[in-house]
Amino acid sequence: MIKPQLMSPAVALYHWRVHGMSMDKVLSHTGYVRWADLAADHAEAMANEEIAMQDMMMSPDERQREEDVEAVWERCGDYLREMVPPSEYQDEIERLLPLIKKTRQMQDAARSRPFRDAVRRRQAACQ
Repeated sequence: MIKPQLMSPAVALYHWRVHGMSMDKVLSHTGYVRWADLAADHAEAMANEEIAMQDMMMSPDERQREEDVEAVWERCGDYLREMVPPSEYQDEIERLLPLIKKTRQMQDAARSRPFRDAVRRRQAACQ
């Protein structure tokens, strides 16, 4: 028995446009039941690909800023949603960025020191 090969929505739509594959065959070769579901998933895949391309074209500074803003939302997101009007999000994020950067620097500095050296310093300070 021959198994039908499933195609991605992009490949199936290509065959539909270029080679004149029927809409029913497109659906059967992709595993979708409705044309709208196939189109929605294809649109989502295209949007994700566009986002991935934009991420790849970011400079290291832009990527770091993006990570910093994401860290602000992770740490202070509840505060921002409850206390700050959406029109002022950008200003508040700019205000909170130094806090996130300093916190990250302290964590990185603490991680870089070996634990054993910290214990020795504390023991020497107590004597």
